[in-house]
This record gives sequence, C-alpha cells and structure tokens, in this order.
Amino acid sequence: MSRKYKNFRDLGNLAAADGRKIKKGKLYRSGHLCKISEKTAQLLYDKKGLRTVIDLRSPSELAEQRDVVAEGVRYIHLPPLNDEQNPSINRHNRRQVLFSIMAKEGGAKKHLSDIYRLMITQKESLDAFAEMLRLLADEQNNAVLWHCTQGKDRTGIAAAIILLALGVDREDIMRDYMKTNRSKIVINSLIFIGVSLVTFSIHAAHSLDLLLSARKYFLQAAFDEIDSVYGGTDAFLRDGLGLSDESIFRLRDIYLEPVT
Repeated sequence: MSRKYKNFRDLGNLAAADGRKIKKGKLYRSGHLCKISEKTAQLLYDKKGLRTVIDLRSPSELAEQRDVVAEGVRYIHLPPLNDEQNPSINRHNRRQVLFSIMAKEGGAKKHLSDIYRLMITQKESLDAFAEMLRLLADEQNNAVLWHCTQGKDRTGIAAAIILLALGVDREDIMRDYMKTNRSKIVINSLIFIGVSLVTFSIHAAHSLDLLLSARKYFLQAAFDEIDSVYGGTDAFLRDGLGLSDESIFRLRDIYLEPVT
C-alpha cells in the first residue's frame, strides 16, 4: 500500500466468541483515505473486496478533504462527534487547539479520556455506532472499512464496539488498539521534535504526542464507562446500542469463522 495509506489493518484472526476467530478480509480499520491514489483505491476494491467505507470524521474534516474510493464502493459519512468535540488536530488549527487543551486542568490526557467516555454515553455517538452495526449486518457488504483522520480515537472506539459485539476479549481489543503506535512512531517523533523547536516547550510537544498516540488509559476510560454506566458489555450492547441477541448472532455468523 502507498505510504499515504494511514494505519491500515485487517482485524481478521482475532479470537472471538465460542472459540471462533474473525474472518480475514472482512473488517478493516484505517486512517483517512484522502491521499491514496486511484490505483490503490481500486486495489482495495479488486484485491481486498472492499465494498463499504464508513467515514467517522466530523463535517469540517470532510469538507477539507474527501476520501478516494473506487467506483462501486458504498461511502457512508457517520460522525460520532461534531466539529467542536472532534479530537483531531489538523494543520489549520493545531497550535490553537493544542494550547487550548494544555490550558485546561488535566491537559491532553484528561481531554482525550473525556472524549472516549463521551463516545460511550452521548446519544449522537451511540446512534452513529448503532447505525454502523446495522450496516455491518448487511451481508452484501463483503468487506467493510471504517476510519477517522488518524485511525486512532473514533476508529478505535468503533473497532472496540464491533469487537465487543463479536465476543473478543478486552485484552485483545486493547492490543489491537495499541498497534496504532507502530504505524505512527516515526512521524510522531518528528512532530514532537518540531513542536519542541517551534514552541520552545517540551510540555506542548508532550501534549501533542498524547493527542496523536494510542495510550492504554484512553481506551480503558471507555471500558470503565461501559462498566460504570451500563454495568458491563452485554448491557452496553443491549441498552446503549440497541443490539438484540438476534442481531449479535447475525453479526457473528457473518464475521466469524464457522465452528469446526
């Protein structure tokens, strides 16, 4: 894949419910698709079987850059956060947002932890994720890819929700979430150095590094919110997302390897 292709991975082979594994080539997560070539987009269609792209970016991000998708791919914009809540730091507002976050009590760590918790309880977020699960229940999708900008926060919560519905252990969900850092370690290091030089502030660089990196305590904040608000995963899937037992069985039939 192109170097412009951000944080892409297949969730296939993860251990799931009833000793089964997630099918390969069915569930993909990534960063945005704005800078891939048309050839790469076509390869996703031809070689990966991609038929549905779910874009979790906020409206302002979408207006700035559109995804590149092949003809025949169903594209769906489904933002769980609005522009004001959006955790993404882009080139137009990086400095302003960074210093605003730094000025708040708890800084970047509290800011993103709060965003992760918000996506577990806010109606707009839950509606978006519930619709995402309904789309996944359509067997005609073949392969589905969802993404935000960096492929970390909104994408990470979406992945966690899908994997919980498929019966994946939280420890394995956390391990997948942390894989984001492998794809971003070089660019994040360069950004850290650049911000340090421009702002003459290690604190600013550290805050930006937190915003751009996967940290266990961010996703754990979401898991803790599931437990404290709903009483656990099953109740969250049922009461928070409106998933029936039948819907869960259907998702597992579609995306898990058959019992052997």
